[in-house]
Amino acid sequence: MPATVSAVVVSFADPEACWRAVESLLAQSVPPGEVLVVDNHPDGLTATAMSEWPADDRVQLVHSGENLGYAAACNLAAASAYGDWIFFLNPDAWADRECLETLLGQVGSQTGVAGAQVLLPDGRVNAGDNPVHLTGIAWAGRFGEPREHGAPRPAASVSGAALLARTQAFRDLGGMCGRFFLYVDDVDLCWRMRLAGWHVLFVPDAVAWHDYEFDKGLGKWYWLERNRLWAVFSNYSGITLMLLAPLLLVAELVVVCMAVREGWSGSLLRAWISLLLAVPELRGWRRTVQSARRASDSELMELMSVRFQTSLLDSPLAVRAGPLIAVYRRILLLLLRTLRR
Repeated sequence: MPATVSAVVVSFADPEACWRAVESLLAQSVPPGEVLVVDNHPDGLTATAMSEWPADDRVQLVHSGENLGYAAACNLAAASAYGDWIFFLNPDAWADRECLETLLGQVGSQTGVAGAQVLLPDGRVNAGDNPVHLTGIAWAGRFGEPREHGAPRPAASVSGAALLARTQAFRDLGGMCGRFFLYVDDVDLCWRMRLAGWHVLFVPDAVAWHDYEFDKGLGKWYWLERNRLWAVFSNYSGITLMLLAPLLLVAELVVVCMAVREGWSGSLLRAWISLLLAVPELRGWRRTVQSARRASDSELMELMSVRFQTSLLDSPLAVRAGPLIAVYRRILLLLLRTLRR
């Protein structure tokens, strides 16, 4: 029996862009059985606009009544999804006609997440096979480079702009971390999927486009740093955190220097304070994550990066530290394998 798919699009303040995303889903060569549109605007902007959209019984409105944030809104829609798989598509993205068919054709029984290659409107790469550094810092893989073609491959993380997740696995893991509001939700979900023993797959020939620009606003830096640290402290084992402590401290010093130089030190301070205030909740979430663990940190680290290879990170010191961190990882992996962690 063919797999069924529920698609989820979370909309906030641009119903026109949302309709483009929905239209691309309805036009798929293997279309989803339902398209759940979450109106995350308190005034229901998308709900109002939907009355003017062409009628289609597959498109269903999920009205949150408030701005829940992206992760929580995805979870709200996923709770009522009936498909074997859930395809999350950003509201400012649109999928190639064969995107879903290509993704579904590559997933296996152990695949928890499969991600498409996400392109900028001009055809260059936005994201896809997204590296995750040992410190939890992640970035858009091959950003700005030419589109690639090739076989699917395992990935540490894939882009949440066009991400297919196994519904039961997604629910078993508690969905996306609802405390993330925006950003890092895809990295964290992939990390937890792999931790629970599922495979994360990048499929270059499945394509979506994304009207994307890296906004270096103060709010973005706050969520990026807060959520990165949340993921690090909840996903690594206790022994790994202890062994990684020197690297994590050095990374934080580098982040501080960048924040001061680029003018977002206030956002970084707010991120630290927010994390400290949320320690009781973080501990509870960490227990949930670790209870689902089926894979060791040493297994996961095999696909994690020791080098920063992105134009989005302006830190020559961090880039030059790559060879030293590679040695650090070799020692770390030896210790973790000896300890069976």
